[in-house]
Amino acid sequence: MGSKVVFTGDYDTGDFGQWGTCQWRGYNSSCKNWKQGPHMARITDGGTGHATAARFEVRDGDVPPFGGGERSEVSAGDSLGAGVKEGDERWYEFSWRFDENFANPRGDWFIPMQWHSGSGSPPLALEVDKRGVLHFANNRVNTRTEIGPIQKGVWVDYVLHIKFSQGSQALAESWVNGLKQPGVHRASNLADDGSYLKMGIYRDGDDSATAILWQDGLRVTAP
Repeated sequence: MGSKVVFTGDYDTGDFGQWGTCQWRGYNSSCKNWKQGPHMARITDGGTGHATAARFEVRDGDVPPFGGGERSEVSAGDSLGAGVKEGDERWYEFSWRFDENFANPRGDWFIPMQWHSGSGSPPLALEVDKRGVLHFANNRVNTRTEIGPIQKGVWVDYVLHIKFSQGSQALAESWVNGLKQPGVHRASNLADDGSYLKMGIYRDGDDSATAILWQDGLRVTAP
C-alpha cells in the first residue's frame, strides 16, 4: 500500500460529507446538503465491522436531473484529493456487499466504480457483466480484464493497485479478500489531463430490476 493517505471515503462521519457531489434520482448537488430518507442512498449499519456503511439503491427510472443512465453515485473531485493525472500511482482499499437478491445486470453496463474524465465513457471502470463477473474496463476502446465473480450477500474486501497513464505505463491489478487475482489490466486508463473517482451504482436504463450495493471503508493512498 501507499504511505500517504490522499482520500478517505469510509462514511465514518455518518453522512456523505467526505465526498463532493451526490448524484441520484432528483438530486445532483453537494453531498454535504443531502438529508437521509429516500431509498437512493443512506448511511446505515451494514453488520459486524460496518456500522457506518453506505447503502446505494437504484430502481427502474432512477435518473438524476441531468439525464443519462440510472444511477446512485458519489463523486470526488480533484479538490478532495481523489483526482489522478498522468504518472500517478494509487492503492484503493474498500469493501462491497452486493445484496443477496442482486440480479445479474441485463443492460449493456453496470458500473459500481469509475475514474471519469471530463466527458464520454470512463477510461477506467469496474464493471459487472451479465454473468455477474467483475472486470476492469476501458469503455472507450471496449477493453476488459476479468477480476472474478461478485459474491452476493456477504462483505468482500478489495484492494486495487493502479498506475495511471494514457500510454504503455498503464496498469491495474487487484486483490480480493487478500488474494491476488491473476488478471492485470494494461490498457490505457486516462483519456485526457486527468480523472476523478465515482462510486455507487451507474447502469444502463434498460435494466429494470432494483439493485442494492453496500460500500464501506474506502481509503486511497499514494507512494
